[in-house]
Amino acid sequence: MRAAVFTVGAGLAAAYIASPAVFFAQSGISVILYNLGMKLRKIYFAAAVAALALGGWGGCSPRVTRYALKKAQLTSSRVYYVPAGQFGIVKFPPPPGAESDAQQQDLAATLAWQNKRTENDCFKARETAKADYDFFWGDKSPFPSPLPEEVKKFFIRLESDLGDALSTMKNRYERLRPYKAYPGQAVPCIKKTSGYSYPSGHSSYARVFAKVLADIVPARKDEFLEKADEIALDRVIGGVHYKTDIAAGKVFGDLFHAGLLKSEAYQKDIEKMKTLLVR
Repeated sequence: MRAAVFTVGAGLAAAYIASPAVFFAQSGISVILYNLGMKLRKIYFAAAVAALALGGWGGCSPRVTRYALKKAQLTSSRVYYVPAGQFGIVKFPPPPGAESDAQQQDLAATLAWQNKRTENDCFKARETAKADYDFFWGDKSPFPSPLPEEVKKFFIRLESDLGDALSTMKNRYERLRPYKAYPGQAVPCIKKTSGYSYPSGHSSYARVFAKVLADIVPARKDEFLEKADEIALDRVIGGVHYKTDIAAGKVFGDLFHAGLLKSEAYQKDIEKMKTLLVR
């Protein structure tokens, strides 16, 4: 069984390296989970193989898989727009201390949602957990269908930089998720996620996606930010984050987007995206 999994994983890894766009288009992998929380190259290699082997059955997201491949040095570590290193030292508010009143208030807010959420709330949180940039368009995407390859590649580049920056931030604070810090007391109703809690990855990604899409279609900025807030709150409702995690995700997202705006390469790509909109 292990040999079969490794063989499948190795084959998928080769397919990914040969053509990432074709691989992701054909693999049927769902999107937007993140951060495997592993630090050693050999662990990332094993994770990459496992992610690729399971990906065809919806086991891992393209973002998780790309991140594992990158850390295993199977793909490029190139910086496209924003270098991650700066987020290791940038001034950023830390999470509440483990024994602080603020931490107890954070826990109380998570438990309050736990006590009042409905199955419909949990179902929605499970759905928004899988949301990618397509989610923001709803049924009104301004791009042609199928999505142009240039658009896909742009968001892959964006995710590459954002994933590294977010991992750097999470590793600064190493905050445990509610269900890890308070086992048996905090009980999520959506899939548990590897990695640290602060800042929230979904909140960060959603905020950045919303602002990037607003750079492309400014008239819909308020709509995009509203959807980003919806994704963020669903992480608290689902029981996998504290309110301060999602607040920090928004702050981090704004910092990262500010870095994007300073990138000449990003500005050029945004102008290219605008030329690909349906006229």
